[in-house]
Amino acid sequence: MAEAVAASRERRKLSFGGLVAPLGFAVVLIGIWKLLVTAFSVPAYIMPPPEAALAAFQASPGKIGLAVFYTLRNAAAGLAVAFVIAISLAAAFVNSKAVTRAVLPIVIGLRTAPVLAIAPILIMVFGRGIGTAIAVVVIVSFFPIMVNAMKGFSSTRKNALELMHVLGASGSATFIKVRLPFALPFIFAGLRSAATSAILAAMLAEWLSGAPGLGTMILDAASYRKNDLLWAAVIVSMVLAYLIFSLTTAVERRLTSWRG
Repeated sequence: MAEAVAASRERRKLSFGGLVAPLGFAVVLIGIWKLLVTAFSVPAYIMPPPEAALAAFQASPGKIGLAVFYTLRNAAAGLAVAFVIAISLAAAFVNSKAVTRAVLPIVIGLRTAPVLAIAPILIMVFGRGIGTAIAVVVIVSFFPIMVNAMKGFSSTRKNALELMHVLGASGSATFIKVRLPFALPFIFAGLRSAATSAILAAMLAEWLSGAPGLGTMILDAASYRKNDLLWAAVIVSMVLAYLIFSLTTAVERRLTSWRG
C-alpha cells in the first residue's frame, strides 16, 4: 500500500514538473521576444510585440479555432493512414527479403521526392481539399514510422520467438503477441517525429492547395499584412505540435509501462 502511494506521488510530481517546465520556458521565450522588439525598435510589420499577437488571438478566437480544427483533422487523418501503411510495410519487409528488395527502393524514391515538386500532381489527383492534405501528410510522415518499426520488429528477442514456435503459434499470433509489443518503443519514437511533422505537412498542403486551415490563414495574413494575426497563428501551430508530441509521449508511457 505504501509503495502504491509513493508511486502515485512520484507520478504526480513528474506530471507537475512536465507541465511547469514547458510553461516556464514559454514565459522566458515571450520575455526575450518582448525584450528584442523593444530594445531594437523592431517595426510591427516585421515582428509585432507579444501583446499584439495575443490581441489578435482574442479578436478572432473562432476563426483561429476553426483553422486549428481543419489542420488537426487533416493531420490526424493523414497520420492514421501513414501509420497503417508504415506498419504494414515494416512487417512485410521484416518477414520477406524478396518484398524488401522489390518494394523498399520504390518507397525510398517516393520519400525523397520533394513535396513541392509533386504537389501539383497531388492537387490534380485529389483536388483542393482534404485529399491533398492527407496525401502530403502521408508522404511526409510514414517513413520515420516505418524505419523505426522495422528496427523494432527486428529487435525481438530470439528466445521469445523460439517459444512461440515451440507452442505452435501462427505467424500472425507471433506478430501481435511478441513482435509488436517489443517494437512499441521504436514505433512511438517514429510516431513522435511523424506527429509533429504531420502538422507542418498539413499546413504546407493547405498553403499549396488553398484548403482551409492554419496554413491558409498564415498565407492570407501575410498577404494582407496582418502580422499580428500571422504571429498568433504561428504560435498556435507551435503549441498544437507540442501538445501532439506530449500526447504521443503519454500514450507511449501508458502502453509500454509493462516493460518497467
